[in-house]
Formats: sequence, structure tokens, C-alpha cells
Amino acid sequence: MKKRELSPIELKKVVELRQFGAKWTEIEQETKVERRAAKRAYEEWERDKKVKEQEAARFRVAAEAFHEHLNDLIGLAESLVSALHVPEMLRGLVSADEVLDQLWIRNIHGEVERFPTSSDGKERLVWRNKMLFKSLQDHTREKVRWEALEEWKQARNNTVKYSEELRLEATKLIGKILNKQPDLKKRIETAIGGNDITEKIADGVRENIWQDILIGKPEQMHVWEGTSLVSRGRVELRFYDGDSATKLDLNDVELAKELLSVCRQVVAKLREGTKSDLVRRLADEVRRMQDTTEELEKNLDRLILKPAILRTRCELCPA
Repeated sequence: MKKRELSPIELKKVVELRQFGAKWTEIEQETKVERRAAKRAYEEWERDKKVKEQEAARFRVAAEAFHEHLNDLIGLAESLVSALHVPEMLRGLVSADEVLDQLWIRNIHGEVERFPTSSDGKERLVWRNKMLFKSLQDHTREKVRWEALEEWKQARNNTVKYSEELRLEATKLIGKILNKQPDLKKRIETAIGGNDITEKIADGVRENIWQDILIGKPEQMHVWEGTSLVSRGRVELRFYDGDSATKLDLNDVELAKELLSVCRQVVAKLREGTKSDLVRRLADEVRRMQDTTEELEKNLDRLILKPAILRTRCELCPA
């Protein structure tokens, strides 16, 4: 015998009565639907309701998980781009591997209090960030030219190499000039203190050239004299504007001017003399870093990244 199918109106009435506590005999009398058919229809409705509720719950969990996944990828992309920028000061320059190593142990949400201190915690964070990076690449293969990151790595490492060569050449030139002027060398050693004055001066010269490469202002070296109540009497040789850290305390105006002349000679020889090719190569690599960073920054902007992630899938995407 074929089972009777209740109409939507009948099923609605059966469900309402049953949920109000009516007995099956009462439901039969009220709806004219045989009680066994009413009970069977109600039980099927309950089963369907539970399935739909489970599906809705899974959908909510998946949506929340995907939202978190999306934010993780955007956070990692922004951290990556931030790490690729050329440092403002040459003393902040490290190799490509060191930059990325620092990125992998960074909490991409900036939650400092949760930064791991144990080796196990760092390993988990590195593993997690590398997995997210692979996911980011999977989602953006059609939008991002990831070869640009490899080009950035090469340019960064070349920049480190050439900057070290520049430091060595600057140290040699300064040493030659000061060795021909022993009195000046002695006065500088007395003013600065220590025996490594050529290295200190060379670091300042490098920073000056670095700033010229970054912002195109070659003539920034100057003698600074304190004028306030606190700084009066202080004399410094500063190697570029806006930075009071890259300086030499000399406290003697004439000595500072003499050393400024030496530094200008060295910078001129490095920029225009036989070693100018070294400065040119350094500048070329800096521009290559800037170009690749700009390319990745544009293509990993969240306005482009969000739709790219929503249209694609990776192994970490919630089901």
C-alpha cells in the first residue's frame, strides 16, 4: 500500500500541533490525517531538520575558518612586502635569508604577547608561516609573478656583497689619506677614541653614499655645532641629514672641517674615480630591489588579493 504524502499545509499543521504537545490521536482528529501517516511525516520532518541544521552549522564553521584563513594570508602578504623594503640605513642591511628567517618567526597579526620564546614554539610558527606562504602562492599563481621574489633575493644578496666591498674600499682610501697626515690621524684618534677610526669613518662614508642612492642627495655631510644650552660646545661630523646616530663627536670645529674634507675626497673617489663602478653596481641592485618590491606590493595588495583568494583553493582552504 502506497504511503500517503502529506501536503505542505497538512505537514505544517501536524508539526505545529505536535510541538504544542498534542497527542497523535488528537492530531488525527484535528487534521483528518491518519495518526500513523502523521507520525511518519513528522519524524521525517525532524530528520530533515537535523540534517539541515548540521549543514548550516558546518557552513558557519567553514565560513568562519575561511575568513580566518583569508586574514592569515593577507597578514602574511603584508608582512612579506614590509620585510622586502630597502632599509633606510645601510647598517640595517642583512642578507635575503636573514630577512626571510625573521619573517618566518614573526607573528603575522602583530600579537607580541603570543610571540614564542621556546625553540618548539618558534619551530611551529616557522612551519605555520611557511605553510601559509605556500598557500598564498597557490592562490595567486595566476596573479603574482613569484619569480620577482627570487630576483629580489639575488639583488638583496648582491647589495650586501657590494656594500661590504664599498666599506673595504672606503677603509683603504681613508687609511691611505690619514697615513700621509699622521698629525691629523693622531688628533682624530684622540678626539674619537680607540684605534678603529678608519672603520668608523668608513661606516659614515658608506651611509652617506647609501643615502645618495636612496634619495639622490649627495652633499649631505656637514659639521654640526650645538647652539642650545644642552648642546653648546659640541661639534659633530654628520654624514647625512636627519640622522644623529651616524656621526663622529669631535668637539673641535677645525678638526671636524679637516675630517669633512677627507671624507669628501673619499666619497668623490668612490663615486667618480676608479671605484665608481662599485657604487654604480650597488645602485643598480638597490633599484632592482625597489622594482621587485614595488611589483610584489602592487600584486599582493589586499584589494587584489581578496578576490584572487576567493576564486581559488589551496590545501589549507576549509572544506
